[in-house]
Amino acid sequence: MTMNRNTLILAAGLMAALPTAAFAADDVKPETAAPDVYPYIDGVINLKFDNDWVFHSSNPANEFNNLYMHGSTAAFKLGLTQVFSVNLGLTLEQVKGPFPPEDCTMCGIGLYMDTLDLQADVGNWTFTAGKYEPAFGFAWDVTPGPWGSRYAEDYELTERMALGAAYTFDTSFGKHTLAVNTFFADTTVFSESLFNNRGRLHDYDGGAGNTGKFDNFSVTLAGEEIPGLEGFKYNIGYRHQTGTESDAGDENGFVIGLAKDTEIGNGVTLGLIGELAYFEHYTGAADDATYVTVGSSLKRGPWHGELTGSFRDFETNDRLVAASVGYEFDGGYDLSVGYGREHVAGDNNDMIGVRLTKCFSFSTRSKKPEC
Repeated sequence: MTMNRNTLILAAGLMAALPTAAFAADDVKPETAAPDVYPYIDGVINLKFDNDWVFHSSNPANEFNNLYMHGSTAAFKLGLTQVFSVNLGLTLEQVKGPFPPEDCTMCGIGLYMDTLDLQADVGNWTFTAGKYEPAFGFAWDVTPGPWGSRYAEDYELTERMALGAAYTFDTSFGKHTLAVNTFFADTTVFSESLFNNRGRLHDYDGGAGNTGKFDNFSVTLAGEEIPGLEGFKYNIGYRHQTGTESDAGDENGFVIGLAKDTEIGNGVTLGLIGELAYFEHYTGAADDATYVTVGSSLKRGPWHGELTGSFRDFETNDRLVAASVGYEFDGGYDLSVGYGREHVAGDNNDMIGVRLTKCFSFSTRSKKPEC
């Protein structure tokens, strides 16, 4: 088990996964924006390869190396008319394992459908129906670094059969979006995965929100483009997930998050993020849960660095602090290397991580979506 060997495998895997033609197309910039012609297709593909090496632990059974994919996504939008569109989302990641102390090289990778919905945009309103991710928090999406979002991903509302409405309004105090969603966990065949089947979710598996009825909901308010606070955005949210017969109670969750990017001179951008989430009867369990995520980043040209910290109080008190540095190469490849120290389930783990990412997009329209 060596970092050099796995890093080479990491780079080779990404090179093989992406055709040269896609990179060439990614560099083409339309000179003018033409009117949309329906139907059209937009696509954004994000590939992420991670290598986590736990090189020291207070429990030697935790020491192992894991080369895997996490959160590699493909998002497609079929624009039918000026009002209606269909969204399809796929995720390719490790759905089984790892099983320390055994090393793992691209094991347990599965492909599943995280989104399939019909969207209607009517003025300032957006209506959505199908399988998608209801809004709640943003730390799981925007926290920088290889492990910055690890704990926050626990409370991300993924793979829900849902109905939702969002209203976006501009005021003298910025742009804000109020969203309401009602949902339940997906128990269809689409809760399974290809290549490595993670198994189908059933009603009898229990868990708050796994009710098969629209008796779960979230209400969120998010804002940005606030005068005098350039680069600032926020989110506030509440969610209720009804417990099943096997659960200890209904889950009620609250979240508040703040983030800001600031130009501090000499081409350097400082990024800050913080999010607090609290849950009563988290996931329907008897215990409550608290999550805290904080992060900072510095970016200048192709170079970037991150410091992150996460805290999770649920059954055990866990914490993770990490530092990383990265470089974005020509063609959109981004390579990051970091060190993390995690206290989890009573054990202390020291780890080194490598992340290699590439994003590219395409469209049948003249203007491609942003990565």
